[in-house]
Amino acid sequence: MLRLIESIKRSPFSLPVLSGILCVLIQPPLSLSFLAFFAFIPLFYSLNNKNFRQSFMAGCISGIVSYLGLIYWIIVAVHKYGGINVYLSFLILLMLILYVAFYTGCFTLAISYLEKRLDLPFYLSAPPVWVVLEYLRGTLITGFPWSYLSHSQYNFLPFIQVISITGAYFISFLIIAINGIIYYLWKRKKISLIYSAGISLLFIASLIYGFIETGKKDTENQKVAIIQGNVSQEMKWDEASKLKTIRTYYQRTLEAGSNVDLVLWPETAMPFIFDQEIHVNKYIKALPSLTGALILFGTISRDTGGRFYNTAYVLGKNDQETGRYYKAHLVPFGEYTPLRHYLPFLEKLSVQIGEIFPGQTHAPIRTKVGNIGVLICYEGIFPYITNETVRKGAQVLVNITNDAWYDRTSAPYQHLAFYVFRAIESDRYVLRAANTGISAIIDPKGRIHGATPIFEERVVKGGYALKDTQTFYVRYGDYFILIALCYLAVIIGGGIIKRQSLVDSE
Repeated sequence: MLRLIESIKRSPFSLPVLSGILCVLIQPPLSLSFLAFFAFIPLFYSLNNKNFRQSFMAGCISGIVSYLGLIYWIIVAVHKYGGINVYLSFLILLMLILYVAFYTGCFTLAISYLEKRLDLPFYLSAPPVWVVLEYLRGTLITGFPWSYLSHSQYNFLPFIQVISITGAYFISFLIIAINGIIYYLWKRKKISLIYSAGISLLFIASLIYGFIETGKKDTENQKVAIIQGNVSQEMKWDEASKLKTIRTYYQRTLEAGSNVDLVLWPETAMPFIFDQEIHVNKYIKALPSLTGALILFGTISRDTGGRFYNTAYVLGKNDQETGRYYKAHLVPFGEYTPLRHYLPFLEKLSVQIGEIFPGQTHAPIRTKVGNIGVLICYEGIFPYITNETVRKGAQVLVNITNDAWYDRTSAPYQHLAFYVFRAIESDRYVLRAANTGISAIIDPKGRIHGATPIFEERVVKGGYALKDTQTFYVRYGDYFILIALCYLAVIIGGGIIKRQSLVDSE
């Protein structure tokens, strides 16, 4: 890679483009995770002798390339299945890419500014600046924490076990730090031995902790059957296909539901307002008595005020509803349309997708097979939602989703990877039912069991354990961001003092 950098370094912005490409390769489905420790070296190299505007542009270009490769599937979701014309779909994708790429531009601008104004080298400033900007991307304007740098390591389980203590931002911090150290060593620039040794010790300690943790296994005392109905998005809301959809889940549950405690169907498995379909729901409500298992499934509900909710129901024996959960964190441009009052052209999109209202709590559903924390689709990419659910008593996590929106793109593979992090962070089993895949059981150490192919009708059966522990991360959340901010304040303060002393000596 270093020879490649040397051969193309004279081409304008070719190095940022190379970093952007590498940032695509490290994420699912390719998952060349080892490249993450080198992916930012071309971008760092490109900042040599650039002014602040050029540094910002280098970061933006790298971000545009990487996010184009990572979230291109947005156009598939809103155009092919959202009914939006290709031009408006492309505009929505472009707006989102420019927004997330802006953070990468701010990253390169900040580290360049700190180097030139305060003589702070990249290797010191880049790690805290990166994780603070990642945090902001995941929280501002409802948040978009998709494909963080740390997510590239979802298959390097010994390395990421430490997130049960630190959270995922610590992994991003280490990756950027290692990139910086390698870059400075390659350029033969002066670098602090204490800092390099400290980062090395953190990496080694994380691995040692990870190998110890991955050697542990829980006793699985509950059994689950996950039904992947594989109902295409074209058929899902088609009135003529409704009966076939119901029959698929009904028959598969009868086949798989014996000798299990819980049966899971995906998000909107029943694609209608369940409470209003009296002739249908009486047959569905009879299934728990026939199989002896609780059934958790997704559907649409409507309150007395006419508001619609993306809902998960849990049905028990004797036609009894055990509980329900209303999705609280909705998908922008999928379940509601943000900014339509400021950008009138988005009104058309709102008409196409309709409006779903959010629920008010992330409390788990309490059942005889455990307190079930439900994460509907997009909610599972936000660690704070999982933390809140577990703090409220969730003993197992269930993710129901409909990834048919993404078709055969990289999105279903990326989406699955986030739940490896949720499992490790919370020390909980994650039971995942996806309409068209990928369905799976993920244990608390992030091991994926029974992962299904996409766009195939499948049943996943396996075990899980109920857990009552609370990890350090669940209890204290993203405290590592405060550590990163304090560290950044210290090195900036040191740079200011050093600069002032040089001015005074002159």
